[in-house]
Amino acid sequence: MAVRQLHFTARGDGGPPWIGAMTPGTPRQLVELAVRAGASGPAPGNAIGLGFLSAGRVAALVQSRCADPAGRAHFFHALLFDDVERELEGLLPIDLWGGPAWARDPAVGPELPEVASLVPGDDAGPATTPRFAAGHAAGLERVLGAVQQALAAGRGRLVLVVPDDRTAALWISATCRSLPHPLGSAVTFTTRAARPAESTALITCTTPDAPPPTHGDVTAIDLTSTPPPDPSGTRYASALAQLWERDSVPTALRLAGEARPALAAADLEVFAVLLEVAFDLPVRAPADRDLLLTAARMAVERLTGRLSAAGWQRLSDQVRDSGPVDAAGWSEVLRAARDRREAVPAELFGAYFITALSGDDRLWAPELSAADLDDVAERVVVPALASSAPHPALTRLAGHGALVDALIRVLERRLANPRETARLATTTPPEVARLLAGRGTDRIRLLADLVLARHGALDPVRVMLDGTRTQQVDWRLFGPVLWPGDPSAEDAVRLVRQVRPGVLVDSGLAARIVARVLDRAGEPDPSDGRLVDELLRSPVAGLLEQRDHTALDAARRIVHLRGAVPGRGSERVLLSALAAANSLPDGVGHGLVAAAASFVLRADPALHRDLLSRALDEHAPVFLPAYRRAVRVELADAPPHRIAAVVVAWRQLERQAYRHILVEETLPAALRKRRGRFLDRVGGALQPTGDGLGAERPNGGWGKWWQGWRAEHERRGLLSVFRRRDGV
Repeated sequence: MAVRQLHFTARGDGGPPWIGAMTPGTPRQLVELAVRAGASGPAPGNAIGLGFLSAGRVAALVQSRCADPAGRAHFFHALLFDDVERELEGLLPIDLWGGPAWARDPAVGPELPEVASLVPGDDAGPATTPRFAAGHAAGLERVLGAVQQALAAGRGRLVLVVPDDRTAALWISATCRSLPHPLGSAVTFTTRAARPAESTALITCTTPDAPPPTHGDVTAIDLTSTPPPDPSGTRYASALAQLWERDSVPTALRLAGEARPALAAADLEVFAVLLEVAFDLPVRAPADRDLLLTAARMAVERLTGRLSAAGWQRLSDQVRDSGPVDAAGWSEVLRAARDRREAVPAELFGAYFITALSGDDRLWAPELSAADLDDVAERVVVPALASSAPHPALTRLAGHGALVDALIRVLERRLANPRETARLATTTPPEVARLLAGRGTDRIRLLADLVLARHGALDPVRVMLDGTRTQQVDWRLFGPVLWPGDPSAEDAVRLVRQVRPGVLVDSGLAARIVARVLDRAGEPDPSDGRLVDELLRSPVAGLLEQRDHTALDAARRIVHLRGAVPGRGSERVLLSALAAANSLPDGVGHGLVAAAASFVLRADPALHRDLLSRALDEHAPVFLPAYRRAVRVELADAPPHRIAAVVVAWRQLERQAYRHILVEETLPAALRKRRGRFLDRVGGALQPTGDGLGAERPNGGWGKWWQGWRAEHERRGLLSVFRRRDGV
């Protein structure tokens, strides 16, 4: 090694330098480069400054110090390099800060010898920098990210505001030591500039009394306090800041140094992904999913054999979560990885394998062993089965029988736990269940049956009653799986008839069936009647609490009353139902009274009159409001003769109060939407209806009474429709 030297002085006001001495034969280019390195102004006062500039392979490293007590002149000592990387012999330029190579005073003569060896200083070297970097991780992440972006873009400068020249040297040292050596040794810098705006170095340090420039492509960072996080910071800077705290930067940079070809600044974001997985750092979400593929390609092509099995596993975990989207790209990378015997885990091959199943037939498809296929099934397919979100792996199973076989082998083990069966039965798609149906042991068949029944492809009652299973099934777990909603009335009847009461109770189905009936007891569907009868006849009824038994009996009465036509014995049925309603919960009790009212209205005219009289005599407070509501519904669409029969029956009631409520209040409300011609026909039907029932005629006859009733209610506005004469 032979490094040229240069001594020159300059006035503090920025005047032209004076060359004092140099190594003979020094090229003019190197002299000019050294002068430019000091052009931003020498270090003020008694401070020592160090500047580094390069132009390709040539470079100048310049130290400045005060040359006279008044500070009017400064002395510059420059080391000049024809091939800076070779001549530094593994050192970084900042390593020479405070080293013994620097002269304190100008040479006496005009010639300087070549420097045969360079010895680093102690203040900003490899012994002191790690502690500083670990203690300033947040600031270093900010600075390193800005330097990385400037190197990758090939433009931009950084101005760091620091408290003193030694701190400046440590920031520059920490930054350069955070980069692969070729990049770190290429970072140009000035540790102390009186005029930072005139510096052309990538990193220029200044103190708070020399404000940084506010224009141009310059990023200023105040490091006199902890800077805030940079939202646009790089993942490489984040990784290195964490590695300094773990004292793992030397190992990480050794890995970087093994890349062939060497890493450029533009490669660092991709390399950061490998650092994250290699050193088990938190993996930042990639800007796009192609970044994972690019990182894998770097590991295979440029760092062959350097990424550990653990690192490949973590990279695989990230790929598995996002999916190998670029199937062609992953085909190329994984094929090369297998050829080069990289420690790629089976599930990454499996994730690609799943993607390739429905892709281009020309894509390379790895041949997986049975053990690898089992691993794919365990790590990829089963988690997909357990996920409620659609997963492409499941839609592609049908085309690969060997993978289905592997899935069956894995499920045979996992389904030994019935809770796992219940869990998977709620998420497995029916398409997968069809692939499993009829294969494997009872465990597989049970899972397939549960899924298919849950989705309507099998009869759930038949699944529950299947007597061909060789193992006992715990229906406490699987009852809710078969019926995620309440069983239909038809299914419930079959269950009550055919399934043992103990199984119904243990599975929770008995409670759900009873609850369904009770919830609908106020207005049961006709199909519920058969279910109620089955429940009351079933041994399950003996397991019910008395209030539930009573409510079921009420539901049975409601179904009967809503569907029956009154006849002989109707009076006893009616009065019994009304008496029972008094002791029932509101919903069921009101439903029973409403059914009784509808029942009375379906009677023939004479029986209607008799049933209404008895109901009002014994249960008027409960029955009359329900009856009036039923009348408003029934008479709103009834034919004239039906209305006439009801009116005649009301007129025959003994108690005036009831007659008034029904004839003068309820009837107008029921007929308010009927037209005049229709009401004429009602009036015409009153006389023959009354005579047929042997009813006493009103004074003047039924026709006159009806005309008076209409006139009265028209005058009072209760029959608003009367204002539209004859349909007008």
